[in-house]
Amino acid sequence: MLNKRKIRFLLPFLMVAVAVFVSCENDTGTLGLDVLPQDELFSGADEIAYMPVSNENPTRFRSDDVDYTIIGSIDDPYAGKTGASFITQVNIGEFIGTLNKSDSLHEYFVDSLVLNLAYRRNYWFGDKDARHSVRVYRYTEPLNYSTDYYSDMEVEGLYDPAPVGERISSAWDALTDSVWEDPNYIHQWQIKLNNNLAEEVFNYSEDVMNSRETFKTTFGALFVKSELLDSDTPGSLIRINILASQSNMRLYYSYNVIDSVTNEADTTMHRSYTFPINEECVRINRFTHDHDGQVEFSTPDAERFVVQGMAGSYVKVDFNDVELKSGVGLFEFWEEKLSANTSNNPSQYHGISAVDIYFEADTTLQFGDENFYSPIPQALALNVMNDDGELKIPSYYYLSKEVAEAEGIEDYKEDWSPQFEDGTYNNETGQYRFRMSRETFRMMVEKPELRGPYYLAPYNTTSYPWRVVLKNNPYSENAVPYLRVKYVSVSKE
Repeated sequence: MLNKRKIRFLLPFLMVAVAVFVSCENDTGTLGLDVLPQDELFSGADEIAYMPVSNENPTRFRSDDVDYTIIGSIDDPYAGKTGASFITQVNIGEFIGTLNKSDSLHEYFVDSLVLNLAYRRNYWFGDKDARHSVRVYRYTEPLNYSTDYYSDMEVEGLYDPAPVGERISSAWDALTDSVWEDPNYIHQWQIKLNNNLAEEVFNYSEDVMNSRETFKTTFGALFVKSELLDSDTPGSLIRINILASQSNMRLYYSYNVIDSVTNEADTTMHRSYTFPINEECVRINRFTHDHDGQVEFSTPDAERFVVQGMAGSYVKVDFNDVELKSGVGLFEFWEEKLSANTSNNPSQYHGISAVDIYFEADTTLQFGDENFYSPIPQALALNVMNDDGELKIPSYYYLSKEVAEAEGIEDYKEDWSPQFEDGTYNNETGQYRFRMSRETFRMMVEKPELRGPYYLAPYNTTSYPWRVVLKNNPYSENAVPYLRVKYVSVSKE
């Protein structure tokens, strides 16, 4: 029988075995056990269990304060129909005050007002040649930077239905390949706004042009939406870098220099003034979804799983649902194992070496249509959902008794939260792997409320247009998705 003193003696050897076990991806962790004490039995185990998950359909996400806006519409063969529009304020730049139109030596006049929207190559999803009629409207409802805005926010009746600008655009915009092959090229949609709005902005008073808040209140905001023009295409979504310096509103104006002798125009000068879109501006993404039977929700028996941004489908993961091949629940099994470790004279001692969670992309479906640009996201995140319905990546913390005593915390209560590492895509295996630390797994064994649910989603759910199709294969010898637990056991011969 092993006693506590014996276990303490064996712990360095056990840690060696655990370290060896972690470093070996495909074996059971027995490498190097021949150097351990001969009167003890060390063994490695590798438990793999299918992990039942499900597609879930969120009603909305908070979608303000975004770095990227999305515009367009698409009929995705594996995720259904999605439409995207956005609202943005613009700001004043340098404090130039009003144009001095009373100067007798100059005659000022407005040329045009242009909204510029910038993006780079492959900042799109779907058919790059799908044409959209992109329309710009005046949004008349006041926006507040301290207000939370959501992806399903209502806009009907809150904007002037007469567009102030329109442009027919595609993601590729009929440019030559050589233009897009330049890695530094930034493309701009230049949407000319109507003359009435140009004159209005041109004639803003000094009070308006010298106060950011007054300007934003006076001008309001712009609502940008689109309509797919082509009927023979699934469409596309374009990701606009709304905070780039190339995304802005620019006023073009000119003035004639008056000859003081002849009192006639001598020279015409052309100037421009840039209204930036920056972090002081309210920026909101809006999304609509019609999954049209393409996504099966709330069942682990779905043909496939879809992880989508834009308040689309995400994947719900509850570790309480995981069973080992023996039919025993994962945590029922480990509650027994770990409780035996703490007894006075355990005959066996079990050490967790690694817990990994795997999801596998269906690359055949993902890349099945060469005309449908659909890159695989290079990273996903396992999130928790807070009380406001927002997805957040859990951050690890653990307050031990020793730390609490050192910090003088009298009402100590052991507290912890889980953490999942990695989540990056492996191009060779086609899998996403999340590693759960030994401490996190122990937390879940001891505290059932930490076992889920968690939600698999892109890192940026509010401005990420791409999706990934994941395999669901519970009956194969290599079932996916799955959870893998590696551990070592030490027992007396």
